[in-house]
Amino acid sequence: MNVRNDKLISDVIEIENDPWALYELSMEQKWGDGVPLLPPTDARIEAMLAATPLKSSDIVVEEMPPRHGTATVELVAINAVMAGCEPRALPLVIAALQAIDQPGYNGFGLSTTTGPVTPMLIVNGPTRDELGIDYRAGCLGGAAGRGSMTIGRAVALCLRNIGGLRAGDSSRTVYGQPARFGLCFAEWEERSDWPVLATRRGFKPGEEVVTVHGGMGTMPICDVNSESDHDRAYLIGKCIAHPLHNMYITGMQPPGEVVVLINPVWAERFAKTFPNIESLQECLHEGAWQPIDMWPEPAQKLLHERKRVDSRGRVYAMMGPHKIVPVVCGGLGNLHATLLTSWGESEMQSMAVRR
Repeated sequence: MNVRNDKLISDVIEIENDPWALYELSMEQKWGDGVPLLPPTDARIEAMLAATPLKSSDIVVEEMPPRHGTATVELVAINAVMAGCEPRALPLVIAALQAIDQPGYNGFGLSTTTGPVTPMLIVNGPTRDELGIDYRAGCLGGAAGRGSMTIGRAVALCLRNIGGLRAGDSSRTVYGQPARFGLCFAEWEERSDWPVLATRRGFKPGEEVVTVHGGMGTMPICDVNSESDHDRAYLIGKCIAHPLHNMYITGMQPPGEVVVLINPVWAERFAKTFPNIESLQECLHEGAWQPIDMWPEPAQKLLHERKRVDSRGRVYAMMGPHKIVPVVCGGLGNLHATLLTSWGESEMQSMAVRR
């Protein structure tokens, strides 16, 4: 006789011992994400719970947007099992959800907007390799590290099944984006001569930290022509300031960041030219504007009315250099960088992992 552990209080669903049956049920009841799930058996949930010092009944998020569901540790663990997380990854999922819950992240706004914005997770710390969180070639997709594929997915499933996030229902997103399945990657800390992201955000060196960025998507850029590091940084800034950027649709400059993913080869070069990361951010910001005459006349009028045009006729995308966030990661193929553009009315949030 199978006696259930008293600490598990979620409803039990009994189905035939067939992965296809679970998949069909998840699609029928809309708690699946379109991809097969692993069965959240009691034994798997209990193994997951053993990896956190928190109790199964502890509340991770009191009101998870958009429908204000209560995320207990047990419910998070169930979704982490279904996503394929190994138990030691659960504390990262919990930290990510706690970061999303911070007021500055604006979780309700990001969940309900017409935009494709979604949580993008950046991991620092000693468990990157152990958990298979990708930071080398293909780190944004295709590298197939277990941690990258499952941690991001677990967060997305929690938003779906606890928060009630449904495209076309609670979410008004027009297109969504592939990263809504889940996006998690790490910084290649060993290839950066600058302080890593977590340290720059106030955490101790070597601390295990998850940073959540409300990203509109991935914007690849490529440069084979620039000989000067200053020229290349300036052109990256120009790419940040594309005229239909979300950062241009409001009055004044919104507080969001843009994350600039720099491949290790470029990072090595940049570090010689910009020994302090602040100097790189300043150079990127120097290029992150467009001339007002880039826009058609009706749009120019709106930008003037919204006080977005400076005395030189420049329209800057970002509030300042500090809102451009370089992170070193990616393969050694050189040539490429990627921008994780911002929804705008959201600021990155970071949370230490608790074990």
